[in-house]
Amino acid sequence: MGHGMRRASFIELALVTAAVAGVFWFLRSHPDLGRRAASPTPAATGSSGSFEVAGSRAYDLIEDRFEDGGYAAAMKWSGPIRDETSLQELRESLRGRSRRGLRELRAAYDGLRPDSPPTEQQTIQKASLEQSIGFLHMFEGQFRDASEWLGKALESCKGPKLAPQRQRLRALLGIVALRRGEVANCLECVGPSSCIFPIAREAMHRDQAGSREAVRWFTEYLEEAPRDIRIIWLLNIAYMTLGEHPEGVPPRFLIPADSFRSKADVGRFENAATAAGLTARGPNLAGGSVFDDFDGDGRPDLLTTSLDADLGASLFINKGDGTFDDRSAAARLGDQVYALNVTRADFDNDGRLDVLLLRGGWEKPARMSLLRNVGGAFEDVTMAAGLGLPIASESAAWGDYDDDGLVDVYVCGEFLGPGVKESDPRRPPGDPRNRGRLYHNEGGGKFRDVAEAAGVTNERCGKGSAWGDYDGDGKLDLFVSNMGQECRLYHNEGGGKFRDVAPELGATGPSYSFACWFWDFDNDGLLDLYVNDYRAKVAEVLGTAMGASLPGSSRPRLYRNIGSGAFEEVGRAVGLDRAMAPMGVNFGDVDNDGFLDLYLGTGDMSYEGLDLNLMFRNAGGLKFEDASVSSGTAHLQKGHGVSFADYDGDGDLDLFVELGGATPGDRGYNALFRNPGHGRHWLKVKLVGTKTNRAALGARIRVDRRAADGSAASVYRTVGNNSSFGGNTLTESVGLMDSTTADVTVSWPTSRSTQTFRGVKADRTIEITEGSDAIKILPATAPAGDGRGADDGRAAR
Repeated sequence: MGHGMRRASFIELALVTAAVAGVFWFLRSHPDLGRRAASPTPAATGSSGSFEVAGSRAYDLIEDRFEDGGYAAAMKWSGPIRDETSLQELRESLRGRSRRGLRELRAAYDGLRPDSPPTEQQTIQKASLEQSIGFLHMFEGQFRDASEWLGKALESCKGPKLAPQRQRLRALLGIVALRRGEVANCLECVGPSSCIFPIAREAMHRDQAGSREAVRWFTEYLEEAPRDIRIIWLLNIAYMTLGEHPEGVPPRFLIPADSFRSKADVGRFENAATAAGLTARGPNLAGGSVFDDFDGDGRPDLLTTSLDADLGASLFINKGDGTFDDRSAAARLGDQVYALNVTRADFDNDGRLDVLLLRGGWEKPARMSLLRNVGGAFEDVTMAAGLGLPIASESAAWGDYDDDGLVDVYVCGEFLGPGVKESDPRRPPGDPRNRGRLYHNEGGGKFRDVAEAAGVTNERCGKGSAWGDYDGDGKLDLFVSNMGQECRLYHNEGGGKFRDVAPELGATGPSYSFACWFWDFDNDGLLDLYVNDYRAKVAEVLGTAMGASLPGSSRPRLYRNIGSGAFEEVGRAVGLDRAMAPMGVNFGDVDNDGFLDLYLGTGDMSYEGLDLNLMFRNAGGLKFEDASVSSGTAHLQKGHGVSFADYDGDGDLDLFVELGGATPGDRGYNALFRNPGHGRHWLKVKLVGTKTNRAALGARIRVDRRAADGSAASVYRTVGNNSSFGGNTLTESVGLMDSTTADVTVSWPTSRSTQTFRGVKADRTIEITEGSDAIKILPATAPAGDGRGADDGRAAR
């Protein structure tokens, strides 16, 4: 036997062994499945309890998921990388993952020689390989092939011991069919209302084959597990796409659409992405976004990244007429593949915004990309800047922690210590490259990692980071969110040293956290802290959204700053005590009332994870009220990068959401939700630092206004404070309600100086330069002839 044959046999044996172990583990984990099947209302597989909605309807609380989109199966087949700094080798490693896997799995499958009749072990081996092949087809979005192989697995799973696996396969077949229908109707003929909940008449599926098949499989599954809300939810979605909700849904499985009725109304946003030209590059995968001015014309442009191994990053330049021009190729972004997140800063103080792309999150360490904006294009200066060491990261935060006028950057690393479940078996635990890094900006385009000396290596699985001076001592502090372990709040002690004070301040949770940020949500002049939770599964998300009271820790944390360097957690008190599981999140004042509202992009790697993306209105700093459905922003596809900016120059913030999952088969078209306007006044403030860093990151803005009835109010903003997963424009937008003038005070961090400008007229964009007594009025950027009421930028010019 030759070396090739011996290798093939070894691979086949390893695959079969793993497949058998997987199925046996499943059966051992649920020994009571046979007893459950005899129950009048049997619990679903993996149920850890139940909950009631409206005091009458009972559902199972299930933490398991049916699939991960084939991600884990495909990850095993990534190609080798010799030079970890080469983006071309990274691209080639990722291309053909499923092709390589299918070749090996099919060889193993074709080599099976079962007895006649086959033994139980041989049956399990065959079914496991069929399912694995089906998963790889799911990964690539080859849903007809996936259905074929999962159907074969269903046929193979005979006998009472494999009844649970048959049940699971029915759910999988329904999930695949539903996604096939989504592709045929929401991607191949996308429209403004596609995949927005509740499904509108114009978004109902014309090609109904996928949803019809999904209904059949889901119904079969629910006959045996009638309380599994994961599948009940998908069944309701399938009926919606067919235009048969609610009347067509079996009454015992009906979830009324008004179960998700909004508590607030911020107007109906229109998805203008296609009309604006943002769908020109086709549907994309998960990625990050920055909504800011990259060409210096005063209008916010859009830069996005993607987990696509072929597409590269994208740059859309705002043309000023409500549309964007795809400049990705001219900007030399084609090689910038497989970056899950992106952040921006002017690291060299030349007045042009640069970007840092993050890679390796959930997988092995990969190189970052520091792209210097050279005017119309980007130059990759990663290696020259000293940032070439690979790291598994999906978050970085820019801030001038030592106030030398040059922005530094903290890069989260996914260091796998105790208590962290590994998602990639190829990634060794404790890889020292995945410690957190603090790159000090040395000037001249050079950075130096000082994390160890500063005491901020974290050595936990970092997922988000944010800078903010929470105690008002004039020095930027650093928050790092961690997955599977406590978060850290590093207090800036001065002299380049930090100390973790999270335990003493009670700011260590949630323990499965993700995106985070500092903000002043209640306008009291003190920076508060928001931290996402990413633990919640579909059943918990749906249950809490429908009003069920569920115990558990799968909630975000909102730490309200109470002064003297202390916090109190107020999530429950302000209406955020709800499971939501977002990755991309951000905030902006969508209704120009001066208070920062919230948008969450939700979902996970699985195709079954069709959660609503969520919008919450900030009601005066006292409550957050759900406005998702009423605003028309309750998109069902996976939300990642979230960014706010006034792209059409009419005075209100519009919302961009990077849509799409982590696998090639889970693509989505990005959304651009255009704000309908609220008839209120506004002021946009752009700062230019001279001693402070040029982009004024960390500068504080206070806007004092007096209403028509004589009452006074203040609004506080910090430049550059936005989510760790999504970039807003650095031009701060402040809602003024009915005030036509305001006083503006700017506090500059490096010079420790304060400037106040009184009686500034509303409904304009102003530019303030550090040390200058003059305000510059910037040109209006609204499209000509756009008349949309008081928010159209013309009320008090």
